[in-house]
Amino acid sequence: MRPFFPSLPLKIPYSPGISHWWDPMWWIFQIVVMSFLLLSLRKVAMDIDRAREDDRPSSSSGHNTH
Repeated sequence: MRPFFPSLPLKIPYSPGISHWWDPMWWIFQIVVMSFLLLSLRKVAMDIDRAREDDRPSSSSGHNTH
């Protein structure tokens, strides 16, 4: 039966195997990288939305356009 979590697919010759710390550190690294990417994209999207709202002409009739 194969393990549930994937591991590094490299075979290292004359090695007893990958250390036990590798899999948790790999998943933590992936979580950190993906969180950074998501937060960066969120900031870019919010900046674009803010720029669009600033460029929109303000309506003096009092109607809410949202």
